Amino acid sequence: MNNHRFVFVLVLFSGMFMTECKKGSDPPTDEEILGNIVRPEIIDEYKYPIHPGTPEWAKLTNHDEMLEAVSLPDSVLQKISTWGLVATCFNYPLSGDYAAHNNQVAYMNDLAQEFNGLKELFAREDVPVILLYDYRHLDFSLYQSFMDTQFMELLIGCDAYVSRLDKRQLQYLAYVALEKARYLREHFESGFPPYSYFIMANAMIHYGYKPFIHYCSTNTENSSGEFFLWGINAQAAQIGKYAEAFVNN
Repeated sequence: MNNHRFVFVLVLFSGMFMTECKKGSDPPTDEEILGNIVRPEIIDEYKYPIHPGTPEWAKLTNHDEMLEAVSLPDSVLQKISTWGLVATCFNYPLSGDYAAHNNQVAYMNDLAQEFNGLKELFAREDVPVILLYDYRHLDFSLYQSFMDTQFMELLIGCDAYVSRLDKRQLQYLAYVALEKARYLREHFESGFPPYSYFIMANAMIHYGYKPFIHYCSTNTENSSGEFFLWGINAQAAQIGKYAEAFVNN
């Protein structure tokens, strides 16, 4: 009787041990990360009254005046929902500015501090899950320009946002980015690797994923033919390879 009890306890302990070992071994799911979140039917997006194409915009004489024109009023920042802020920031009128910078990651990190819409967005308590939800459901077919998709993914992958995510959320972010990269490669001819790879790479870096970090620190591969503005010493194909392993880590 005692032997049977010992075997039962041993089997139970082994099962618990194996379950613990397997925890986190599967890619994170929508249900796990997003839970029961529901996107509102009506989003209180701020519509920039002055933007390229309006008569008022044509009167602006320099870039500083343009930056001031697209700042959100304090009254808007106090009332707008996080859902509305995401949509507002995605449609930032000066989004094309990133293309003029050799270090686009530094540009986006600076913008996160200078543009009050982004600064407010990344300070919100609910921004991690809401932006993950929006990225998961983001339909790139609604955007005709690859520059729009690049700006949005630079925003999603920037340090100010990625640093807000816990480790499981970082795996989910990379998991979604893998799906987005496949779609963008099939539907957009930009000449550049999809910026989804930047998101994967920065997610792994912020997670502290050692295999990828070691690869970046020792990589000597020739990257001719690939144009990187992300400051990450890795080719897109290798980023994807490590991201595949990362989401199952």
